[in-house]
Parts: sequence; C-alpha cells; structure tokens
Amino acid sequence: MRYCYNCSRITAGQPHFCNRCGRSYDSKLCPRLHPNPRDAAVCSECGSRDLTTPQPRLPFWLRPFLVLLSVLPGIALLGLSVAFFFAYAYVLFVQPALQFRFMLAGLALGLLWLLYMELPRFVRNKAGKRIRKASKE
Repeated sequence: MRYCYNCSRITAGQPHFCNRCGRSYDSKLCPRLHPNPRDAAVCSECGSRDLTTPQPRLPFWLRPFLVLLSVLPGIALLGLSVAFFFAYAYVLFVQPALQFRFMLAGLALGLLWLLYMELPRFVRNKAGKRIRKASKE
C-alpha cells in the first residue's frame, strides 16, 4: 500500500502512480516508467522530456512523528487490554461486587480502541492538507 501526500489517499499494492490524482510516488517517471530523481528534466535512460509530477515531499520531522503516533498508542492499548483482562478475571471470581465497574472500564477501553483505529485517518488528512498548503506556497 502507498499513501499519497498530495490527495491523502491510499492505493493498494505497489503502484507507480496514485489512483486518484495520478502523481508518481517517489520519483519522476518517463512514459517507459524509467525512474528519475525529483529534480530531473530529462529521463536518464531514454532521453524523454515527458516526465511525471511526483507527489510533494514529506517533511523530515513528519514521517517519524506519524510512525510514533501510530505505534506507541497501540502498544500501550495492548498492554492495558491484557492487564484489564487479568484484572477482570480476578474481579469476576474473587470480588463479584466490582463487576459492574469493570464492565464500564471495559467499555471505556473499547472506546479507546475505536479512537485508536480512527485517529490515524484524521492525522493523515490533516498532514496531507498541511503538505498541500506548503507545496502551493
């Protein structure tokens, strides 16, 4: 899968172009699909001047931030879910009076998982808008 920073869409597989906006991903491509650097004016293999427009560059600081934002909360939620499972098993058999409170905590944990699943899409859309705005200026 590839993410287009121009139109904020994901394309399945390992395509050369975005399905929505038609931009190439990491380099300029000639009609014969020879890869060329972003600053190339002519294809280095066939000499064609008809090169694609690549998607905007991702700022250096944004890529690690997005990876960190998507990985760390998942690891934290997984640890919290495992701890909750063992604590709920304990409460279920030893202190049944606390069972309702733990069910509410489980519901809150489920809502956190839902937020975790939807948050990356929100962040990608905001980052894509910021990148497009920066590339226009």
